[in-house]
Amino acid sequence: MAVRVDAMGGILGKVLGKTLLCAGLMIGLPVAAAEKSDDYGTHLSTVYFAHQRLLALREACDQALPAQAKAGEKAYAAWHARHKALLNELDARLTLMIRGASKDEKEYMRNVGKYEGSILEYRTENRDQILAQPRDGMEQFCGDFRNYLTGSGSDFRKEYAEELRELRKRKLPQ
Repeated sequence: MAVRVDAMGGILGKVLGKTLLCAGLMIGLPVAAAEKSDDYGTHLSTVYFAHQRLLALREACDQALPAQAKAGEKAYAAWHARHKALLNELDARLTLMIRGASKDEKEYMRNVGKYEGSILEYRTENRDQILAQPRDGMEQFCGDFRNYLTGSGSDFRKEYAEELRELRKRKLPQ
């Protein structure tokens, strides 16, 4: 059974709670479009923010245990190599949602900046909340995180198969 990123190690349970990015994107959409996009936005947010939580965990471990940062980077690089196509797809889908919520190029550029800022804020808050946890056990936690990244349980294509299946009902433009 795969362990979802938001359940790993118990620390992340205290980290969650940020509003979904894509729900915010839909504010600018007409009501009918927002209703049709709701599930799509929720599924996209679920997978997209799982990656952001991974980045927050990596950053927290690197900051808390700088001597182990190289091992963490190696584990993340291996995970990233396995997920490169998926991450590119998620970025493309997010870009399309932002473009769809924008009335023109000027608003699109403003929205990109706004949502990139929100994503960074989300990741930073997650990292800071992890770092605020008691230090005892952090070495074990970060070791477990590295093992998670290199193990079969970290395959987002399997962990988020249902969300990805729903997202892929909407084909990306070629």
